[in-house]
Amino acid sequence: MQLDLIQARRDRSLRAKLVDDDGVKRAQQKIEEETSGYGFFGRRRLLTGALRLTRAMSPDVASALDTCREQLSFTEPLEVYVRPDAELGAFLLRGPWGPLALCLTSSLVEGFSPAELRFVLGHELAHAKLDHLGLPMPLTATIEDLAGPLVSRATAIELYLWCRSAEISADRAGLVCARDVAAAASAFLKLSSGLVRASVTEDLTSYTAQIDTLASTPVARQKPRADDDTLECFNTHPYAPLRMRALVAYAKSDAYDRAQGRSGLGMPLKLEAAEAIVERDLELMEPSYLEEKTPAAEQLRRVLFLAGMVVAHADGKVHEKETRALTALLGTDALWQPPELPAIKGELDTKLIEAKQSCSLLARTQLVQHLTIVAAADGVVEPVELEAMYAVAGKLAVPLTVVDETLRASARPMD
Repeated sequence: MQLDLIQARRDRSLRAKLVDDDGVKRAQQKIEEETSGYGFFGRRRLLTGALRLTRAMSPDVASALDTCREQLSFTEPLEVYVRPDAELGAFLLRGPWGPLALCLTSSLVEGFSPAELRFVLGHELAHAKLDHLGLPMPLTATIEDLAGPLVSRATAIELYLWCRSAEISADRAGLVCARDVAAAASAFLKLSSGLVRASVTEDLTSYTAQIDTLASTPVARQKPRADDDTLECFNTHPYAPLRMRALVAYAKSDAYDRAQGRSGLGMPLKLEAAEAIVERDLELMEPSYLEEKTPAAEQLRRVLFLAGMVVAHADGKVHEKETRALTALLGTDALWQPPELPAIKGELDTKLIEAKQSCSLLARTQLVQHLTIVAAADGVVEPVELEAMYAVAGKLAVPLTVVDETLRASARPMD
């Protein structure tokens, strides 16, 4: 198996960068110091609270594991356990010594088909094969000494992004082992929903479309986001619909075809195109300008304040709900002694030109989406408010359809 056929580009590039980071090195040393001498505590916990499977006990698991080992050229010693649990799940443990330990829940073993089981096993083995366990997360990003966290906030964000990218790589390995796109999708949807017997594969298109709805459904904040644990950029796993779309894109790529021992010719996507889909979607979990602490983010927050006030004034009457929505997005200090409307409009024109030149399209799009929260706060979007949002979007070089799609997604969330 050529690992570059399954390893996500962002997984590979970020890991190469992170292992050379001084803060990460200090965190790794600290983890080693704190865990050295304790032995494989996780394996001991499995030995006392789970059943170690043998080939005779579960030939289906053994057969699926054999296939995955062969497909991924995986030769490490491995123990497989099953523990009683109504939830569907699996995880892999590596200690300072001894074999790897793979644990499956009883519900997963009993409810998954052989192909679905291969998807799960291939996913877990890939974490070891690609040495994702070498940067234990979230511990590497959060471990501290007396002076505080050992890695910077910027590095921590990159560690979590790498972690999410690593999940994409593992999903690809699971698909290669399953050798069945429908079975891999079914396994993933079962894991995401907890529904073992329901037929969910028929709605695969609808499920992957959730990521588009997510992109056009902004969330207001009730207070300034000073607490990192509320931010999606500090999640170790990507959104489930994002992972599903990444899996479908990879299944259509030449890399997947070649990983199956075929030519890769005639596939609708090149690997680079599949990577672009993944990386674009992963941006949805990065800090937005509402949360970032940079000059560019501060500039966009000012634009949102100015544009929000213009939209709120557009119909000639500013509703309390509109100003409350703007406060929820920007924090309570934003609307303290606002200038008069003519001054707001004059400053907005200048700020829009600056933002178009210096801010990313993603951030500018998010800002336009957030404007719809202000406009719709009173329950009605007047034509003049819509025109005001179109004007802001146009000056920011954001497609006007972003306004329409965001309002549609908010009004009909079940579509």
